[in-house]
Amino acid sequence: MIQKVLGLFFVFVLAPCGTGLLFTAAMGERGRSPVRLYLSGFLTELAVFQLIAVPIMVREPFGMDALVIVVTLALALLMAAGGFTAFVRIKKRGTKAAAALSVKTCAGRIRGLTWECRLFWLIALAVIGFQVVMSYLYASFDGDDAYYVVQSVLADQTGVLDRIRPYTGLSTDLDLRHALAALPLWIAYVSRMTGIHAAIVAHTLLPLVLIPLTYAGYLEIGGKLFAPGDVRLPVFLALAGIAQIFGNISIYTNATFFLMRTWQGKSILANLVLLVILWLLLEILDEKNKGTADGFWALLVVVNIVSAMMTSMGTFLAAMFTGIAGIVAACRQRSIKLLFCFGLCCLPNLVYLVLLLLLA
Repeated sequence: MIQKVLGLFFVFVLAPCGTGLLFTAAMGERGRSPVRLYLSGFLTELAVFQLIAVPIMVREPFGMDALVIVVTLALALLMAAGGFTAFVRIKKRGTKAAAALSVKTCAGRIRGLTWECRLFWLIALAVIGFQVVMSYLYASFDGDDAYYVVQSVLADQTGVLDRIRPYTGLSTDLDLRHALAALPLWIAYVSRMTGIHAAIVAHTLLPLVLIPLTYAGYLEIGGKLFAPGDVRLPVFLALAGIAQIFGNISIYTNATFFLMRTWQGKSILANLVLLVILWLLLEILDEKNKGTADGFWALLVVVNIVSAMMTSMGTFLAAMFTGIAGIVAACRQRSIKLLFCFGLCCLPNLVYLVLLLLLA
C-alpha cells in the first residue's frame, strides 16, 4: 500500500508539477496556471521517458531495471531543477506577495464570473466528471490489448524490453514497427513504481489522468479563442464533452478511441498530442506573446518528442502538422527566423525517423 501511494504521488504529482515549474517562468503571467503547469510537466515526463527508453531498449534486451532507475533519477533531477527555479522566483518577489497574488487572482476570477457563467462551468465539469467516472466503472476491453497491454505486462514481469512476442510468448527480434513507440514501456514503468498490475494501470488508472488532461488542452485552446470570463468558454468545453460522449458512431472515431481506448498511443496522439500542438501554435503566433514565447517553443519540442512515444506514424503526423503551420506562418509574416524555429521543433521527429530507417 505504501509503495502504491508513494509511487502514484511521484509519477503523477511530484514529477509533473516539479518539472512543469521549468516552463511557467517562460510563459508569462498565464504560465502560473495550475492547469498549464501540470500539462507541461506531464508531457515533459513522457518526453524524458521516450528519450531514455529508446536507447536502452535498442542496446539492452534485459534493460527494464536499468530503465526504471535512470528514468526515476532523471525525473528527480528535473523536479529539483523546477523547484529551484520556482524558489528563486518566489524569493525575488517575496513569498507572501507571491502567495497573496495567486490567491487574489483565483478568487478574483471566480467572483468576476456571472451566475450564468458559473452555471455553465458546473455543467462542463459535470460532463467531464461523468466521462471520468464511467471510464473507471466500465473499463472496456479492446482487441489491441492482446498486444499492447501484454507488452507492458511482459516488460514489468520479465524485465525484457520488446523481445517477447505477446501473442505466443516466444522470443523474437525487436519489433521496430511498435517497439520504438515506448508508451507500453511507460505503463510498465508506472506498474513497477506503484506495484499496480500493468493491465489495471492501462485500463483503470490512465483514463483518470488522460481524460482531464485532454480537456485541459481544450481549455487552453478555448482560452485563446474567448476572452477571460466569457461564458462561451465553459459552453465550448461542455459541447466538446457532449460530442465525445455521443461520438461512438463507428469504431474509428476519435471519440471512440478517447473513451474506450484511452490508454493506447494512437488515442493519446489524436486526442491530446495534436490538440496541444494546436494550442501551442496559437500561443506562439499570438502577437501578445512575443516576449514570453520561449516556454511555448520549448514545449512544442517536447510535444513532438511525445508524438514519437505514442506511435511511429505520430512522429510523421506531428512533424507534418508543425512544419506546414510553420511554412504558412513564415510566409505570412515573411520571416526566415520563424521558419527556422519551426524546423528546429521538428528536428527530434527527423532524428527518430532516421533511427527507424537505420534499424530497419
